[in-house]
Amino acid sequence: MNNESTITRGQLFFLILKFEIGVDILSLPYRIHLISHGGGWISVFLGGILIQLIVLLCWLLMRRFPSSSIYQITTLITGNLIGKILIVAYIGYFLLMGTSVLVNAYGVINRWMLQNTPRWAILALFLFSSIYLVRQKLRIIARVLVLISFLLIPMMVLISYGLKEVNLLYILPLTEAGWSRIISGSSETLMAMFGFEFVLIVFPMVEGKSAGKLKSTAAASAVVALLYAFTVFICSTAFSPQQLDLMPEPVIYLLRSIPLGTMDRADFLFLPIWLISIFGAICGYYYAASYGLSYLFKQKDHKKAVPYIVIASCLIAYLPQQQEQLELISTIANRSAYFFLVILPLLLLALSYIMKRKEKLI
Repeated sequence: MNNESTITRGQLFFLILKFEIGVDILSLPYRIHLISHGGGWISVFLGGILIQLIVLLCWLLMRRFPSSSIYQITTLITGNLIGKILIVAYIGYFLLMGTSVLVNAYGVINRWMLQNTPRWAILALFLFSSIYLVRQKLRIIARVLVLISFLLIPMMVLISYGLKEVNLLYILPLTEAGWSRIISGSSETLMAMFGFEFVLIVFPMVEGKSAGKLKSTAAASAVVALLYAFTVFICSTAFSPQQLDLMPEPVIYLLRSIPLGTMDRADFLFLPIWLISIFGAICGYYYAASYGLSYLFKQKDHKKAVPYIVIASCLIAYLPQQQEQLELISTIANRSAYFFLVILPLLLLALSYIMKRKEKLI
């Protein structure tokens, strides 16, 4: 395989790290608080454990077909007809997930940064920049996104300023909501940590043995779980439960309340950094969908498919006019993820054993 079409395990680690931390970092403390109350950070750790189990499941499937992506695997196991149907379904899933991130990012930009800017103008910025980056070879995309992933450092440093406002009494008693609700709250963490599925596409393009690829993916997911737990803990102890009930995006409210030197509001520094980071997550989904579309139509590479995927995503994000319709996109994307990341890989793995189909393990 061409070196320009491969990435290292280190790059895989940073890519998964980047893709899993997205728009949800702003709202996760609020959503978990509504379910788990003071035990929200425990819910995050439980969700992190569940993510590791899903990562292991996906790895067990990919390990049996080390030179194939999920698109090739579906055809190898289910045959040409059903395989193509599943390929189209996965393309639709990645397109929908990318659109969901785009819609949520637009919502934050519209509320906190560019209130009077038309939606089409904001979406156009994402459209042209995404097409330019996603058309590049995988290694070039990886290098850019690895650089973007380092923006997580200043983001977490800014959030850590909330330690000055910590009041541990706000989260006591930890099990006030009950263990059943704390466990239920872990589902919010699952939705917030979607992004690891990128490995289903690039697994055969990552250098090294399959065990090393698992370690990189699992390590990235573990770091994300720690960062999310830290963020939830900070917000849950910086604001009273009554305040959190009224804050859909507590991270921004936290930063607005913290003076940073001569800057009255730290959120003016945080949001542009966050926006660049979100751009990387969107591009990851666009690459996955474009790769699938090029495979479906037997194209030499994914470049020709990129404009179709990006334009379709921006159109889907632009057409809904009501907030309920925009939220529906995210709801459908998050619920479909359980099928494409848990149920379907499990079925394919079981069929691969039943039908005794696999490649040489590496």
